[in-house]
Amino acid sequence: MKQKIPGILFLLAMPLSVLLYIKVEALSGSEILGLFSAVGLYVLVGLVIALLFNKKE
Repeated sequence: MKQKIPGILFLLAMPLSVLLYIKVEALSGSEILGLFSAVGLYVLVGLVIALLFNKKE
């Protein structure tokens, strides 16, 4: 089960980054700011997964 958790987190990060893009773009009116926030969320999730699940057992 522990091997499936990173994949599940990435699958959850995809729609969340799209929702974040839509919200930020609507509130700020800037598409590039929404894009940066969505990509930032996706990179942040990747870094958290790498830090938490990249341990030698």
